[in-house]
Amino acid sequence: MKVLTKLNAVLIAAALMFLSAGQLSAQNGADTLRLTIENALEIAMSDNLNIKIADAELERVDYLKQENWYALLPSLNASGQYSNNIMKPVFFSDFFPGGKMEVGSTHSYTLTGAMQVPIFSMALYKNIQLSELELKAALESARTTKLDLIQQVKNSFYGVVMMKESIRVLEESYKNAMESAGNIRKMYEQGMASEYDKIRSEVAARNISPSLTQAKNGLELAKMQLKVLLSVSISRPLEVVGDFESFRDKMNSFAVQQIDIDQNSTLKTMDIQLERLNKSYELIHSQRLPVVAGFANYQMQMQNEKFTFDKPWANSFAVGLSLQIPIFNKLSVSLKEKQTRANIKKMEFQRELLSESLTLSAQNSINEMIRAGAQLTSDGEAVSQAKKGYEIAKVRFNTGAGTVLELNDSEVALTRSMLNYNQTLYDFIKAKNEYEKVIGMENLDK
Repeated sequence: MKVLTKLNAVLIAAALMFLSAGQLSAQNGADTLRLTIENALEIAMSDNLNIKIADAELERVDYLKQENWYALLPSLNASGQYSNNIMKPVFFSDFFPGGKMEVGSTHSYTLTGAMQVPIFSMALYKNIQLSELELKAALESARTTKLDLIQQVKNSFYGVVMMKESIRVLEESYKNAMESAGNIRKMYEQGMASEYDKIRSEVAARNISPSLTQAKNGLELAKMQLKVLLSVSISRPLEVVGDFESFRDKMNSFAVQQIDIDQNSTLKTMDIQLERLNKSYELIHSQRLPVVAGFANYQMQMQNEKFTFDKPWANSFAVGLSLQIPIFNKLSVSLKEKQTRANIKKMEFQRELLSESLTLSAQNSINEMIRAGAQLTSDGEAVSQAKKGYEIAKVRFNTGAGTVLELNDSEVALTRSMLNYNQTLYDFIKAKNEYEKVIGMENLDK
């Protein structure tokens, strides 16, 4: 009876462990993030930290613009002052006994209100225009961040796809090598193959294992890089859904009529910087102009020998205009203008150099895509021939007409040709992404 009780307890515990393991497995499966390229780009555009940093910068610049606009509004200040005249001020005159007379009271109270409003200040208007350019620059910077992120996500996503394809090729090669090694081992046991052939086939199979392990490690690293771009937890399982097949037609049909880099984000950012320098020059030049402001002052005063407020208050109120005219500023404005003009000239040369560099980069990407398209045809034929050569080598070896060296060489050639084929497709994708970035194309499609 005790034995049955213990047996039932063990069975119940095992059942509970099985159910817990099943629930944990189901939970892990549900947490696996399955990504297409469209999903990856959508997540990156909403969750990537660089995008959030760019949004925060836009918010800051918008507040800066509002601050410069509010500088046109009147400013209002109030102040209060209490003075204890321990030694009162005096007036000197021969009419007073002793030639002087104390004035005022021991306790003095003053309340003041002041308002000032700018009427004409060219510097304020130029600062407002500069803040608008700051906002424009922040928007373009956010666009630059977006373009960079699109390129990085696409390269990383298809890098994962390429590593998966490479692992598939290596696993197939390893399977073929192990199958060949097994057949040769049987032939050796039957006296139909030499010991050298058996050893050579086993070594060839084992030589593939390190490459396969390295490829699997590379796949995990590529997945982690993609998770970082998407701001996804490193520990969360990720499965990429995609392949290279859809790019074959694009490689054959791709054509560029004319390179247009006008929408390049770096070039547009430099154009905005040129605008800012021109506005800065106008701001410096505005320091030669007068500044007109209106003001109003209201003041309440009271004095008393005692620390009380029972005396009447005296009020005063004044309004007026203030005019500031710069006459001589030690040539600082003139020298600042010359410095700004020199900076404008330097940036114009830099823009021309950047334009030529971007055109060269775009042309290089086009050439790389054309090369990849031509290379893909050759790689496809190489894969077909390598498969045929491998089948011929197997038949020749099984019939005794070939050697194990021929068989191993055909396996290596097949593996290399398939890896080259995948690499060529990935090279085209990278070149296409680089070209779209250079011309400033926000392509959220694959």
